[in-house]
Amino acid sequence: MKIVNLMISKTWGGIEQAFLDYNNALLENGFEVLAVTDIRGQAGEKLSCHKNLEQYKIRFNQINYFLAYLLYRKFKSYRPDLIIVHNKKAIPLVRKAARRLNIKVAGVAHNPKPKRLDQCDAIISITECQKRLFAAQGIAEEKIFVVPNMIEERLPYRPPLPYKKPPVIGTMGRFDPMKGFPHLIEALSILKKEGIAFRAVIGGDDDGSYAGEKARIMQKTKSFALEDDIFFPGWIKDKNKFFEMIDIFVLPSVSEPFGIVLLEAMMHSKPIVSSDAEGPAEIFSGTKAALLYPRESPARLAEQLKMVLADTSLAEDMARNGYQLVNARYIASQAGAKLRNAVLSIVSGGEKA
Repeated sequence: MKIVNLMISKTWGGIEQAFLDYNNALLENGFEVLAVTDIRGQAGEKLSCHKNLEQYKIRFNQINYFLAYLLYRKFKSYRPDLIIVHNKKAIPLVRKAARRLNIKVAGVAHNPKPKRLDQCDAIISITECQKRLFAAQGIAEEKIFVVPNMIEERLPYRPPLPYKKPPVIGTMGRFDPMKGFPHLIEALSILKKEGIAFRAVIGGDDDGSYAGEKARIMQKTKSFALEDDIFFPGWIKDKNKFFEMIDIFVLPSVSEPFGIVLLEAMMHSKPIVSSDAEGPAEIFSGTKAALLYPRESPARLAEQLKMVLADTSLAEDMARNGYQLVNARYIASQAGAKLRNAVLSIVSGGEKA
């Protein structure tokens, strides 16, 4: 069975990582894959070689109807059974090319906004929460398949103790207002006022999407006199090195549809303090793998950090529970099987596998 896996963004982040994970999971489950990427993006550069993988690079423009013709010709020659689209703005153009060939299109819902997804034959939702939201907005439930994000790398469990002196608190992501980094900085200022020793690492940078957010983060750091306490290394290229550097991982997001970085933190045996944003709330529901605090509440975040810093038994229990959770639910072999079942069901038009 042949699948087109399409990603047209030019930046790098969780959605682009999910595209790569889909690629690898599809190949591991015996599908042939045509990976379509934007020639200006980073996703195509990170694709691994495989005998059943073909690459096709385009210069995406959502009003370029000649591109629709080029995609039509490529799809006609490749003859895929299904086209998976990771970027909603690409859906109309892809549908235009696919409709003439009677090829089904599945849109991956990387966030809870339903725009353009109703044009697809099926929706792949990354959480049950999003599925309920889409159904409440009138999208037929039988069109929605839940496939969580996944992680490929398998590492041995490493107890997170002893802490470094002082302990290192870390986070990473795009400098996007929704990531909530100013709230983390404010929480760290509370720790400093109370005389609690720490160092912090905030990995990431501005990708040009949110003007002024980097300046806001830096100004917040300066206003709380934390310049000597917080290290800003820029984009994290070596995640293994990042996780070796820190003792506690924090996800301070105001909004987070999923949070692949949480899977990475759990795989690296790190205790986690996270906001109760959409994705983390579902990932950690019914578990003892993390401490959750009400989003946009720096004071509560500070309280949770103090608990983890003071109670090493709690930190070790969370790290162990998180490691077991990610291996039980989110490793590529488990999540990849859900993707395989969803693809087969969408293509056949039958009941969900």
